[in-house]
Parts: sequence; C-alpha cells; structure tokens
Amino acid sequence: MNRIDSFLMIPASLFAEEPYRSLPSESKLLYGRLLGLLRLSAQDTTGHWKAGHRPCVSLSQASVGRMLHCHREKAAGLFAALEACGLLQPVPGQPNGKARRYYMNLPRPKEPNEL
Repeated sequence: MNRIDSFLMIPASLFAEEPYRSLPSESKLLYGRLLGLLRLSAQDTTGHWKAGHRPCVSLSQASVGRMLHCHREKAAGLFAALEACGLLQPVPGQPNGKARRYYMNLPRPKEPNEL
C-alpha cells in the first residue's frame, strides 16, 4: 500500500528572492523541516516548545545530518546559513547542549532601499 503521510512545505520565495535564492538547497530543505516542527509545536500544550511565550523549534546537528545524509559539520553550516539570512534566530540564554532552540522567521521581501 502506497501512502503519502507527510510533506515538506518550503516557501517559494526561498527560490526566487534575495537573499534566500543563494541559500544552499539543503538549507532550504532544513527550513521546510523546521517549519513542519513549528506546526507541531503550535499544537503542543505542555509549553515544551515555547521560549519567552513564542513558539520555537529544536533539532540537533546530528539529527539534521542523519536526515539529510551529511556530516554534522555540514549541518552546522546549514543552520548558520539560515541564521545569516534572518530565517532562524537562536533562543537567547540556552545552555550548550546537543540541540539548539530557534525562533523561526518567515521570509520577507527585500525593501527597495535595502542593499
């Protein structure tokens, strides 16, 4: 029996607009996966997925490596690329652990006066 049980939803602007167009494809896949986790976190009533009353996501570099079949170092670079263009924002005050917690930002169009 063939069944499709989940999808990754990736905003089209990541492929068409700057600064997102130049993101590595794997970063765009990671962003889609994190969006899926964010949707799940909105349904979590325990508060585990909240920081400062704002939903956040958590996924370790090792988990991303397994999911995308890459090394942990490459996964770190994918997270860094998403942070650099403003799509991920680390939750402040986290202890150093295996999984970091992130606030997610939606892509926004570049303003005409922005470089």
